Amino acid sequence: MDDVHAYEIEAENSVETMFTCTVASCGRRIVIHRGEHRMTVLEQGDFFARHQGGTPGLVLSVTVDAQN
Repeated sequence: MDDVHAYEIEAENSVETMFTCTVASCGRRIVIHRGEHRMTVLEQGDFFARHQGGTPGLVLSVTVDAQN
C-alpha cells in the first residue's frame, strides 16, 4: 500500500500557491500557477508516496500508476 502524505500551504499570492509535504522525511515542494494551469516541482520528495491536499476551490491529488 502506498503511503499517503498531506500538502500544506507554505506561501501564496494571487496567482501562485506553494505546497509542501507535511512529512519531514519527504520534503516534496510544488508551486501551482493558477492562471496558467500548470505545476512546478521544486523538490521531488518521496516519488512513490501519494500526495494530497488543497485550498478552497483547489484540491490536489497526485498518484503514479506504474505500468509494466
